[in-house]
Amino acid sequence: MTQPFNNVIRQMLIQIFRPLVRIMLRLNVPFNEVSEVLKWTYVDVANQHFGINGKKPTKSRTSVITGLARAQVDKQMKLDLFNKENSQYNWNRAVRVLTGWIEDSQYLDQHGKAKIIPIESGTEADFKTLVERYSGGTTYRSILDDLLQSESVAVKNDRVELLKPFYLTVNDPDDLQKINFLGVSTQYLIETIDHNIDPNRPNPRFQRIVFHEHLPQSLINIAESYVREQSQKLANDVDEYLEHLIQHANPNEDDELIPYLGLGLYFYKAGDE
Repeated sequence: MTQPFNNVIRQMLIQIFRPLVRIMLRLNVPFNEVSEVLKWTYVDVANQHFGINGKKPTKSRTSVITGLARAQVDKQMKLDLFNKENSQYNWNRAVRVLTGWIEDSQYLDQHGKAKIIPIESGTEADFKTLVERYSGGTTYRSILDDLLQSESVAVKNDRVELLKPFYLTVNDPDDLQKINFLGVSTQYLIETIDHNIDPNRPNPRFQRIVFHEHLPQSLINIAESYVREQSQKLANDVDEYLEHLIQHANPNEDDELIPYLGLGLYFYKAGDE
């Protein structure tokens, strides 16, 4: 690589690593733990995506393209550090239940507000049925525990009240759901950027960033409230539309099912470092 390109890569890595390292230090994760995972990931990605003519690369090729010794490559290939079942989708089920609650007319009152619903009932719309309809198979007790922990709902006299229509857990450094959320959300964003900057991939995916400078501090709450309101509306609309497509799809036997797709939104501002 040329020196200017090297400099750009270095700056990019620092920008990515800084918030990640801040999180790792807050969680008391030492450097050697991260470096071992990074070694494994280098070897894993090389084996999956950097073979020749559709074949997996040899250990020698993996060693060359990763910069790791063959002994290190061999060691990493014998490990399996990634558990897909524990890495994603768990938090998404809770999100889908919340979205269904604020969009499904059965769970709204005459003013369009979310009803306070019983946990179980044979005569009215209840929480158990809501979870069965929108969570994709998770038990309602599991979802209820997650939503209580995130302070999205409250339970009183066996009835569930929606406190906030979004799933965001409290600032607990030991919160496993939030750490999972970090991994999945960051993965999706970087995968989208990777797709868009790869010259061998056609049809760039949608990715936008809105950036403004010099907003007075006194107006930041108004700006953030507006962004939150508009983004929540867009997220609900996209979620409802995609769910409609899935529910009314009639795929052929040979029609490939995409494991996942969606839209990510986030608000950012200077001064949080």
